[in-house]
Amino acid sequence: MLSRVIVPLHVLQDLTANTGKVSILYVKLDNPANTKSVIAALKATPGMQDYPIYSMEELVAAMTIDNVPMLRPFINLVIGIGVVVGFLVVFQCMYTAVLERTREIGTLKAMGASRAYVLNVLLRESAAMAITGAILGILSTYGTRLLISKLPTPLIQEIVPARWPFAFALALIGGLLGALYPGWKAANQDVIESLSYD
Repeated sequence: MLSRVIVPLHVLQDLTANTGKVSILYVKLDNPANTKSVIAALKATPGMQDYPIYSMEELVAAMTIDNVPMLRPFINLVIGIGVVVGFLVVFQCMYTAVLERTREIGTLKAMGASRAYVLNVLLRESAAMAITGAILGILSTYGTRLLISKLPTPLIQEIVPARWPFAFALALIGGLLGALYPGWKAANQDVIESLSYD
């Protein structure tokens, strides 16, 4: 019965101050193929015309993400926050990496490496990190799904391979944007200052 807690009817009526009343009835059929005919017979019963009658498929479909108010905007907000945090983490990692390799970058430039070459090296490193992170993230979803299935909870986790290209694109764009400023800063470092950096 979806994710409901089953209690005796009189207990629930007392808890909700609805003695003698019910809000929903579930009817279990001996053959699911008879669902439409049973619904039609119930709707034809005198006094039942004012009550909505749904099959279990229709009831579950009504509880999808698009039918629950404010759930879609909430999920989009969480995704947006995740993208921003991911961008900031990549930015911080790349900025720190540039600072730690100031002498190496200076050496490359002293050997004749152009600004475009230095920027290209750092952007490729960021892209590799982003793709690796996306792969690890997708693999971790299988671990979390296994963990959730072992816990006493009605929660389920659906893995949608059709969304993987979107996840890869998002990780790659975030990684490249996060590395753009540190890479530009590294490419414009003065050779003398870079070689004397300690």
